[in-house]
Amino acid sequence: MKTTTRRAVALAGALAITLGGAACSTSPGDTPAGTTQATAANPESGEAPTASELLDKVKAKAKEATSGAVKGEVEQDGKELAIDFKGTNDGKKTDMTASLEGQGKVRIIAVDGAVYVQADKEFWEKQGAPAKVQKAGDKFVKAPAGSEGLAQQLTLSALLDQALSAITPGELSEQVGQESVRGVDCWVLTDKSGKDRGALYVAKDSYEMVRFTGSPKSPGALDFSEWNEDLGITAPPKSEVIDIS
Repeated sequence: MKTTTRRAVALAGALAITLGGAACSTSPGDTPAGTTQATAANPESGEAPTASELLDKVKAKAKEATSGAVKGEVEQDGKELAIDFKGTNDGKKTDMTASLEGQGKVRIIAVDGAVYVQADKEFWEKQGAPAKVQKAGDKFVKAPAGSEGLAQQLTLSALLDQALSAITPGELSEQVGQESVRGVDCWVLTDKSGKDRGALYVAKDSYEMVRFTGSPKSPGALDFSEWNEDLGITAPPKSEVIDIS
């Protein structure tokens, strides 16, 4: 079981990282729900920072963040991936649910070094879990000692690093757009060839990321929220945990 739970944590971490990276290039289509059509901002008028300045501010803000939430869906290689992540930048507290079409659904809670894994039957079967684990139902399986290292793949900083590293400054359009996303006034960074090739939505007042949208190869979107908030992440009740270490 040690191998199985480690693989479960590793796979969920890989899903999270994959989702973060996949959402960094965008797809053609309508403006994402909850937004208004972009209008060009004029950097020379002081209405917006330049694209490079804005990207630098976003990276600095992401590095300073102590916690945050990421939620969305992305299609990759014809399969749908979904993520619902809340966690701290240092990885001490994480609550993430991820699913991949054909692989099942898994939820991982990591609190102060302890890792708890809850998954559906499809996920456990794909991982080759023992019968006892496959019969866990809705209960969490407590991962054995040593799994906390793998849980570090689920940190907010890992997601943000992967997402931001996919943005090439030299490929950004010099024109910064403006849109409203979920009621938040945003600056919009796009690829030189247009918004349907890459877009990052950034809150005007805080320079915090609000949304990444998808690409022709990986359509979808990831929304960012709850920056620097107390996310209320706690270990599941003992009555809901199976310890098979």
